[in-house]
Amino acid sequence: MFRTPRDAGMLLRRLREDAGWSQAVLAERAGVSKRWLVNFENGKPSVDMSMVMDCFAVLGAGFEVVRE
Repeated sequence: MFRTPRDAGMLLRRLREDAGWSQAVLAERAGVSKRWLVNFENGKPSVDMSMVMDCFAVLGAGFEVVRE
């Protein structure tokens, strides 16, 4: 679970590394630029949510909204 863009970026990085993919590979497969991916993984606070979802989807991960 993540609560901030930084948390989401860190989770995506962990999933990418677990898959054995470089940033360039994930960026290409998700249809985003490597620069965008680097910024997101480093916690950039404003991102295009559709691009975030594409990156997670390529890695086989999705989203679930949980009420606290």
